[in-house]
Amino acid sequence: MGKSKRNCRRTEDEVRIHEKAVKMRKMTDEQLVHYVEDRVEKARSEGFNSGKKAAGSGKGTQEFLAELQTSKIPGIGAVTINKLLKVATEHGYIQ
Repeated sequence: MGKSKRNCRRTEDEVRIHEKAVKMRKMTDEQLVHYVEDRVEKARSEGFNSGKKAAGSGKGTQEFLAELQTSKIPGIGAVTINKLLKVATEHGYIQ
């Protein structure tokens, strides 16, 4: 067996992660597959819902791009911004 840390030397985060890992290792194959599938579905759902929320509020893509071209972003020059816009247009992300 590998080296193990004594519980008193673990941080709260390490203890929580260890407990989750032990729980997962004790799962049957079927339980593990269901658990992972549920997590994936939840992540997709949350991503979809946050995408809908972002699309429904705030500025649109065109306003963002117009602002991007005129704003100064430290470390990102005008040439880089123009390259990004060109690639996005060529691949159909923007028109």
